Amino acid sequence: MYDYGEACPISMASTVLCERWTLQIVRELFFGSTRYSEIQKYIPNISPSLLRDRLRFLEEKGIVLRKRCGTGNRYEYHLTPSGKALAPVLTELGRWGFQYAREGMTDKLNTVSGLVRDYAGGLNVDELPSGDFVLQFHLTDIKPDGKRFIYIRDGVVQECAQDLGFEVDVYITSTVKTLTRVWYGELDIHAAIESELVTVVAPPVFLKNLSRWLGISSFTTGNPRVGPA
Repeated sequence: MYDYGEACPISMASTVLCERWTLQIVRELFFGSTRYSEIQKYIPNISPSLLRDRLRFLEEKGIVLRKRCGTGNRYEYHLTPSGKALAPVLTELGRWGFQYAREGMTDKLNTVSGLVRDYAGGLNVDELPSGDFVLQFHLTDIKPDGKRFIYIRDGVVQECAQDLGFEVDVYITSTVKTLTRVWYGELDIHAAIESELVTVVAPPVFLKNLSRWLGISSFTTGNPRVGPA
């Protein structure tokens, strides 16, 4: 932890928050990750030892609370009130990044789990028919199995890497990079379909209102948010 030696609240906050990967870990906690393995899943580029160190540091600073989960040595991590208070900080940081520092952003690698979770959180459920719903992504650049699923069961939206055996309502076939560009508003979904970068197979009731229920990042709008819808 670097001490800037200044009587300045910005410097004091930077001492806590500007360590490498710290804000990304807090971001994942806002998205609902509570276990070490979940955070590692969505931030695969962080080493296990560094992730443990950062979680311990956040716990020491009162931003994260570690709680034993059931029996054994399994723990969950939850944001404390001071951690929750970072929501507008992350939102404004993301707003600034999207507006002024996004050049080349969608050329970078995106995690499959993060991409599907983004789409799951962005679904406009009110624009879908009532009842259960299954969306299957076939990501052609992911080998050997690029199939991922979004389920709505009993009103709960969940992303999953497994086929749970339910009837699929909508099939979307594309690449991670193309769907990342669609998510961040660089490429309109209908333009992507016309140019055959994306294939959508679904009944007319879903195709007709595709752009209304298949949401995109809130940072493309004037009301960005951090965390799931």
